[in-house]
Amino acid sequence: MIDQTDTTAKMTEDQLIDRAREALSDSSWVIGECAAQWTKKYAKGRTDADFGAMVGLSGDQIYQRRRVWETFGDVREQYQHLKWSHYYIALTWDDAPECLQWAEENQATVAELKAWRRAVNGEDLSISEPFEEYPVDSEVAFVSDEPISVKDPSEYGQLDRGESGSREQSDSPATVGAHARDVGGSGSDYSPFRSGAGAPAPQGSNSEVAVVAKPEITPEQAIKRICSAVERCHKMLNPEVVSAFPELSPKLKKRFIKAVSDLNSTAARLQ
Repeated sequence: MIDQTDTTAKMTEDQLIDRAREALSDSSWVIGECAAQWTKKYAKGRTDADFGAMVGLSGDQIYQRRRVWETFGDVREQYQHLKWSHYYIALTWDDAPECLQWAEENQATVAELKAWRRAVNGEDLSISEPFEEYPVDSEVAFVSDEPISVKDPSEYGQLDRGESGSREQSDSPATVGAHARDVGGSGSDYSPFRSGAGAPAPQGSNSEVAVVAKPEITPEQAIKRICSAVERCHKMLNPEVVSAFPELSPKLKKRFIKAVSDLNSTAARLQ
């Protein structure tokens, strides 16, 4: 058994492989960290599929864990209530820091996080979420939206009362797939989820509607999100990006310098 206090940066190739194997059943983070170190120090032209073959996972599974570690490994301690699947689902989001911060503060599930992000981005929550091509992973389960047949509850009541006879097959079996919305008796065609909806419900409406509003954040929450975003931006300024900066368009370079200067000026006034 490898001493868990050892850092992966000091491990040999065999030690990294052994540690990743030991973590198969309990830690995608450890596997991702080991894969990242192996790729950096020992790969020598080999791929995630090669590391996966030695560990016992597919190349895609290794790639997913390695990318999550490389992207969020340095900030995950800031989010004590989030699971690995939260980071996995946010891997390609450009607003991942803000979304993860909200999920942490509200101890939200993955489904709640995705719904909140859609609401903040102004999407119509009455419409099914657009399909996203997420890589298949054993730790992320997606529930099918296909309707399934269910029994008429009255049939069970008949059996409980001891009534004999075979059950009659319904011409149109009940399904679980949708829930009808009660629009009330006002005759109004108002719906908070209609296309282009941008105003509150009409005054005097008797129907109860649920409107998802963009949540307000406190100054403390705002500063935390800014800190996370700035830290991630600083990390992205690696030697490769810095060396390529002179080759970028003058317009983009000017925009970058101005954004950083404006941030520095604002930060200086806060001291």
